[in-house]
Amino acid sequence: EDGGEEVTVRVTLPAGTKSRDVRLDLKEQWARLSVGTLPEGKREPLCGKLFQPINAADCEWHIEDGPGSLRTLTLSLEKKRKMRWVLLTRND
Repeated sequence: EDGGEEVTVRVTLPAGTKSRDVRLDLKEQWARLSVGTLPEGKREPLCGKLFQPINAADCEWHIEDGPGSLRTLTLSLEKKRKMRWVLLTRND
């Protein structure tokens, strides 16, 4: 979701996922999100060069209970420039 000043990324997680199962590495134009409880081959739902720069120190994430026994990880990326993002990551 593109909310103007930030981009919100939501990832559905298996039941029992805790914050210790999550690893997030953020840089100004790059992000990697790894979740140890996701199936093999899908453990990095986000990895790559971001569409535009972010303020990495101002980004936040949390895990909350979702529907049924699932959980949801919400990642808020604080944009450096307040412009609409047409992609989350880019391939250049």
